Amino acid sequence: MDERIDFTRMQQTGPPEDLWPAIAEDLDRRGKQRFLRRFSAVAAMVAVVVLATVMVEMPAPPAPGDGPTAQPAGVTLADLQATSAQLESRLADQRQSVVEGIELEALLWLETELAWLDEQLADSPADRDLWRQRIVLLQELNRRYAEGDWRHDLLLASV
Repeated sequence: MDERIDFTRMQQTGPPEDLWPAIAEDLDRRGKQRFLRRFSAVAAMVAVVVLATVMVEMPAPPAPGDGPTAQPAGVTLADLQATSAQLESRLADQRQSVVEGIELEALLWLETELAWLDEQLADSPADRDLWRQRIVLLQELNRRYAEGDWRHDLLLASV
């Protein structure tokens, strides 16, 4: 056991020729992945800050009973059309919001009913009963969009 090993006589071999390029390529790939992970994390943080800022500055949604609910008998056609235009303008803003999937089917049915009612109004634009039905339908659509918006729940939770 006291024999000494002469390391100078050993055959000198090095790593395979393609080992160092493979290691360099792996390190480069890891560096790019690290950059993407860090960039994604920063982008996510920026998105959270932007969303938080938007939600803090967001106005309260309209109350479900907002707007005219019962039209008196002496209302003119121009009043009905103006009310309808106002509700439709509000609905255009509401349609840009995100709604829950459970509300989607009901909203689609109401939207289809609105389209059908608009076709009837195209045939007889002076029919006050059709305009009243349209106003009630627009109020219901506005209410459903406001209640189905996740921001509405967030606002209620923050109160």
